[in-house]
Amino acid sequence: MAKTIYAEKSQYQADIIKEFAKNGVVERSAKYYDKNLAMDKEILLEFLKSTQEKELNALGLKGDEIISKINDYIIKNGILECLKNGVMINNTNLELVYNKESSGFNADLAQKYEKNKITIIQEVNADNENKERVDLVVFVNGVAFACMEIKSNYSGQDYKDAIRQYKEDRNPQNRLFDNRLGAIVFFALDLYECYMTTKLEKFKTKFLPFNKGKGSGKGMGAGNDDIEGKISNVWYLWEEVLVRDNIVDLIKNFIFDDRGVMIFPRYHQMDLVHKVKRDILKNSEYKNYLIQHSAGSGKTKSIVWLAYMLASLYKNGSVRYESVIIVTDRIVVDRQLQNEINKIKHQEGFIKALGDENSSKDLKDAIKNSVKIIISTIQKFSYIKDELKNFDTKCAVIIDEAHSSTSGSNMEALIDTLSSEFSAKNKPKNISLFGFTATPKQSTLNIFGKEINGMFVPFHLYSMKQAIEEGYILNILDNYTTYNTLYNIVLKSSDKEVEQNQAKRKIRDIIKHNTDIIKSRVAVIAEHFASSGSALLGSKAKAMVVCEDIESVIRYYYAFCEYCVGRYDFKPLIAFSGKKEVDGVEHSESEINGISEASLPGEFNKDERRVLFVANKYQTGFDQNKLCIMYVIKALSGITAVQTLSRLNRICPEFPHKTTFVLDFVNKFDDIMKSFEPYYTQTMLKDGIDMADLLDIDAKIDGYNILMPLEEKIVADAIFNKDDNTQKMVRPYFTKTITQINNLDDKHKIEFKGLLTNYKKIFLHLKIIFGDTFSDKLNNRYIFIEILLKQLINVNTSKENIDIDIGVINVQVLKDQTHTKENIKPDPVMEMSAFGSMEIGSNKLEKLSEIIKKINDNLSLNMEKNSQIQAIINISEQLLNSTKLQSGAKNNSKNDFTKLYNDEIDNILTDNYNDTQFGVLYGQLLKNKTYINEIFTPLIDNIYDILEKR
Repeated sequence: MAKTIYAEKSQYQADIIKEFAKNGVVERSAKYYDKNLAMDKEILLEFLKSTQEKELNALGLKGDEIISKINDYIIKNGILECLKNGVMINNTNLELVYNKESSGFNADLAQKYEKNKITIIQEVNADNENKERVDLVVFVNGVAFACMEIKSNYSGQDYKDAIRQYKEDRNPQNRLFDNRLGAIVFFALDLYECYMTTKLEKFKTKFLPFNKGKGSGKGMGAGNDDIEGKISNVWYLWEEVLVRDNIVDLIKNFIFDDRGVMIFPRYHQMDLVHKVKRDILKNSEYKNYLIQHSAGSGKTKSIVWLAYMLASLYKNGSVRYESVIIVTDRIVVDRQLQNEINKIKHQEGFIKALGDENSSKDLKDAIKNSVKIIISTIQKFSYIKDELKNFDTKCAVIIDEAHSSTSGSNMEALIDTLSSEFSAKNKPKNISLFGFTATPKQSTLNIFGKEINGMFVPFHLYSMKQAIEEGYILNILDNYTTYNTLYNIVLKSSDKEVEQNQAKRKIRDIIKHNTDIIKSRVAVIAEHFASSGSALLGSKAKAMVVCEDIESVIRYYYAFCEYCVGRYDFKPLIAFSGKKEVDGVEHSESEINGISEASLPGEFNKDERRVLFVANKYQTGFDQNKLCIMYVIKALSGITAVQTLSRLNRICPEFPHKTTFVLDFVNKFDDIMKSFEPYYTQTMLKDGIDMADLLDIDAKIDGYNILMPLEEKIVADAIFNKDDNTQKMVRPYFTKTITQINNLDDKHKIEFKGLLTNYKKIFLHLKIIFGDTFSDKLNNRYIFIEILLKQLINVNTSKENIDIDIGVINVQVLKDQTHTKENIKPDPVMEMSAFGSMEIGSNKLEKLSEIIKKINDNLSLNMEKNSQIQAIINISEQLLNSTKLQSGAKNNSKNDFTKLYNDEIDNILTDNYNDTQFGVLYGQLLKNKTYINEIFTPLIDNIYDILEKR
């Protein structure tokens, strides 16, 4: 029998022991292991004597008695609680692990920390029969911490065999494998990959990837890189993870118990916290950080671990951040954040969550009182910025969903509130911003990204590609089907000349709510859900129908209900905000559903076959892991497309083989694919916004000769020194300006308002990045424009309201293309959108009949093309179902089969000559054999092979 190149026991395992030794981990003999306690008692007693001799002497107990008391306390409270907070024996607390001293002032604690000892034992027998032998066990101060099962790929085994060993051959009743009393974490590794779990429960055990990620930037995916000079690709396990500093950090600051399950960070979560900490300790200035973590990355826990680290961080002997503020743009603060933080550290006054029931005053008080961790909506800052001028507090601000939270006046208010120099002429010196997002916009990258060789890139990355490859989320583009909706428009009113673009918009609105189109689409949706969708996940699958607006969602909901009467019991629900009148009847979500809005997520989660109709509500920020199917009746692109479709991507632990389906009636697959490409791996921005962009727009505004610098200065000074007369003083200037704008023609009204809007947008963007570094003229203009825009809610234009009466006939909804398992090709480089005036189209007049003819001509081309495709599909299906051809394929060679095949095509065309839908096409084919040969000859081989195998 040939020897393996690299055996796991004699070579790989031995090399790992040598690598551990390089990092101060001492090897111990297996004879010192106590299988009944999962301890190396000698090392534990040695640690206690070297760090807490006074306490031991006070107890007056022998070594074995101490160990017995410690074991009793572990059994009562669990191993994690004892490692975190020590054990209590006769009112004396004994620490099992000492945390690192970070302030620099406690020399005794620093000395005791150095006494923490990490040891390792090979070939540990975990059971009384010595059948369950573990390759390596790592101990902290004599207490089992991590088990490692090792495989060498050169021996024909890999990490999957190690996982199988844990599941099949390890008894969770044995002390070492008991998730409450034994080791904290269990690793399964080979030369290339590593997986982990914290709870062994035989075949139900779930192992998770514990890999760094392979590649970098736009090429980053699952796995690990080959690193020259390392014994394997999982070198980080013994060089970074299972070393003293990190093990203590994991115990004290990361691992927590969540309803009986030890939560252990994934590699990228631990890596994020460590890299941020190192960067802060290395750099003197307060910086911004962009964290691009995909859905499925465990973002809530990452935010919690980062917040806890920042709240406890010392630099040069002083607290780095007096408060850590977690900001969300959700009106109702996510209580999950507070709950997760309390699982790591519960201490009165340590955390304050300010929800919808709390006022802005509560936020101000929390900041003034230096509450360590504050959770708040971003909207509250706009109410307190003037009250906290020059309030000097060192803050870390963690921004959830940074792509949507970091624009506009709310973000400006946050910066102004927390800056130690209110409206200072530089970037705030006391604030660090940490932005979390899976889909960074250009502006997000510009504000938070670090600049490398002219590119703005994230500080830390866990990509969508890696999350999909590691199985944490699903690729929702794996099963994507597009549909075409075909119809003709007829003019029912008298013809007249109208403005072209306005007429097209009006026709589009009529078509959008056309009853026949809605009914045709609803029939496809209901039949698909009945035949393919509702049976998924043991008939617990959910579907979502994404409509364009509230009126559409109401019309589609009622059409679906009507179609299902007497057919299906799908129990549809509807979601939209506020109230909406349709056909003279006012509707609300709660009135239609018969339940409160707050009850909808729970109702949707019930086991009945549910379909949820939505407009904008629940398209983002809604997690339902049984959601498998999405029907799209709304134009989607960019971030909106990614976030909407990503409602499907949650895995469902109850059903590990969950699949997803998208049926899209509006968008083209290639356009959807392009929306995902920038966010699939690392997202980068080429060239950001600078002062030149603002000056360019400033000059264009000057060109209109409407805004006057002197008037802007008078208004800005009045606002700065605001009193009871300010409104009377500034009003004439705005009245005059609005009058001048309304005297412009329609095109220039819209163009000028676009310039004002972009000026405000760029000004705020630059202020967030660079601080208040603007000239007085630019700053005065911003103040003037901000007030002016609030009064220009709508630009008055002279367009008439066109009355159009059209009909929609010959409606067909036909399947277009189905795309399966298509790879997303990353296109990570973005460029900042051009700023400037809005492009305004000409008000071209055209006969209504001509506009409708052009629309119909385009629709007719589509209808003709799709009708031909559908006709050919029909013929192909009849060929495959032909008993004559089935017999012929089994009893004839392919050459002899060809004559039978051609004869059967003629028979099918002749039999269907009078078909109302495709008869004309069949007649044309019968008259022209060349067409038949071009279309059907390429199909012979495929049809023959299929029929022969039946």
